[in-house]
Amino acid sequence: MCARFAEEEVELEFVEPVESEDTRILMSPPDQRRTWAIMWSHLDMLKTFLESDGEFGIFCEDDIMIRKGLKQLLPEIGAAYKRLNLEILLLGYLLNYRPVQVIGHDEFPPTTNYTYLNYPDHLWGSQMYLLDRRTAKKFLSRYTVEYAKSGVNPFSPDWTLTKEGRRAAIYPMLAVEEGKVVTDHQGQIEFHRLCMEAQMDSNYH
Repeated sequence: MCARFAEEEVELEFVEPVESEDTRILMSPPDQRRTWAIMWSHLDMLKTFLESDGEFGIFCEDDIMIRKGLKQLLPEIGAAYKRLNLEILLLGYLLNYRPVQVIGHDEFPPTTNYTYLNYPDHLWGSQMYLLDRRTAKKFLSRYTVEYAKSGVNPFSPDWTLTKEGRRAAIYPMLAVEEGKVVTDHQGQIEFHRLCMEAQMDSNYH
């Protein structure tokens, strides 16, 4: 991950992993400890962002291939986030097909090679996303230990962070998961592999 971001001249900051002895994990049901650890890691990233003076934060998982030219795309992505009045913009997610193809016309070339899509609740994945400070604060105040213990929703980014507020997904994606998942569930293994094959393009990632 360090080498991939360094190649694009994008600064990368890691947060410490949430380990099994973390008191926040010890409160979880035994079969949900890994999911809770992932969620707390995402929330720790939000806290780290708010300790900076950045207008936006880009949050990502540690098993992604990133889009070439990412640094040059960031100003337009931030402008689109504000223009569309978003709270969360997905930059990398799980999709096992290509939802749209942007084709230019000689007389009317597209102003950008990217499009911003509304997405339904059954879109999964939090491989990479963008938030502003206001949304990060909102998420941290909402997704607390009390919320986790309430059982309202699974305590997971897929069920919480990516599903709340005014949202959009960029396409083509700026981050594609490597296609491997830590599970013995064959359906999940196959789905993640198909997502990577559908979105990965060696010309761009």
